[in-house]
Amino acid sequence: MKINAIIDSLIYDQESGSLLYKESRYLLIRPETIIGFQKAIEESLKEKADEKFYTGGFTGGFLSTKKYKELHSYSDREIIDFMMKMGAEIGWGRFKLEKYDRDKKILKVSVKDSPFATAYGKADKGVCHLTRGVMAGMGSALFEQNCTGKEIACAAKGDERCVFVIKGK
Repeated sequence: MKINAIIDSLIYDQESGSLLYKESRYLLIRPETIIGFQKAIEESLKEKADEKFYTGGFTGGFLSTKKYKELHSYSDREIIDFMMKMGAEIGWGRFKLEKYDRDKKILKVSVKDSPFATAYGKADKGVCHLTRGVMAGMGSALFEQNCTGKEIACAAKGDERCVFVIKGK
């Protein structure tokens, strides 16, 4: 079995029923649970649902980037590597940095085997809104300004991998 720094570092607090990683609470949840919720919200809110999930991911990505960057005194490139490794270790797929340009405020990341795309099934547009939000939150923390995030390829559409482009505003 391969070493997983996240799993190896999780602390289970039996009294509260919580899992902690570096003093932040995490939870284990099936991707089908998230996608079931996403599809229900899409049914009632239509295209506005995408942004609700994006916003949730953004918050998590922004807070994690700031916390772990400060905690470890990481450079921008080190925090990107850390966040992508963490993403893989918590089961969000295999992340790969495709492009990072601090001056132009562009971040491009691909994800192979996204659990969200797999759980969603066939779609005619990108469905990995949480991941898109996390990447935009990370970009916003790195570039110290609001960023937009687009999913330009998605496995749910039949693409080989999901690809996210983050740009500073």
